[in-house]
Amino acid sequence: MKQVITPEDLICLEEKLSMASSAPWAVVEETGVDGVWVTCSNFDDGIPVALFDYKSATQNKADAAFVVYSRNYMDALIGEVKTLRRRVLELIQLNNQELQKRMDTQTELQDLKKLLRDSHEPE
Repeated sequence: MKQVITPEDLICLEEKLSMASSAPWAVVEETGVDGVWVTCSNFDDGIPVALFDYKSATQNKADAAFVVYSRNYMDALIGEVKTLRRRVLELIQLNNQELQKRMDTQTELQDLKKLLRDSHEPE
């Protein structure tokens, strides 16, 4: 499994998100039934988006809850990743600018030392 989300992955996630039913999604469960349903806000007729019923009731509920939370927070997560990446780039650029200033100052100092040495050498 990938451990890094590339810019292309983010674009793919956004495309998948735009094609999915709108949030919010919710888990619908009935007491005494192992299966649980996932519904979304634009399904007023009560038709579920997905049914989890192949495992134990506990596992079905956990899997359904994960899918619902993933869908409901995906917009925010993608936005957060983009914001943090922009901020990291800004900080890198600021750091590079500061480093360049220090290097320029060091070069200037070396030039001044040389000028001072040259001016004090006997002719």
